[in-house]
Amino acid sequence: MEENKETQQLEKKSLTKTIDSLSAELEEVQKSLQKRKRENTTLKILFYTGLFVLLVSFLYSNSVLQRAHMRSLEKNIISLEQRLFNDISQLATNIELELQVKEKKLKLIDETDIFSVLDRMDYAISRLRPQKKHTMILINRARLNTSQFSRLLKKTTRSSKPK
Repeated sequence: MEENKETQQLEKKSLTKTIDSLSAELEEVQKSLQKRKRENTTLKILFYTGLFVLLVSFLYSNSVLQRAHMRSLEKNIISLEQRLFNDISQLATNIELELQVKEKKLKLIDETDIFSVLDRMDYAISRLRPQKKHTMILINRARLNTSQFSRLLKKTTRSSKPK
């Protein structure tokens, strides 16, 4: 019986040691779980913070790029306006030069323009009193052609002058 008691006591001690070691292991597992929970919470906080930083930086860079694009468009529009203004100025200068050249071509002797010459010619022809009917027809035809030419010339010079 004594042996039985000793075996029981050995078994009890062994069981107690096993229970103590299991208890220690459970405490370690519990500590480890709590540590893991804190680590997971920290990782979640870091993840969401990183995600937030990425979102904010994306929005910021997007607005910066949009402002840069708008500035570029404004510069392009200003450049186009300046080019258009220069082209229009150049065209106006060219038209004025062409008008001056045309006016110089219309000027005849002693700075007298062609309209004065045509009026004088018409007056001189109207003073003629020919005897023959055929000559009168030719004179009237010349006066008609002169007046038509004068009207056409006046019309073209009026339409080519800038407003």
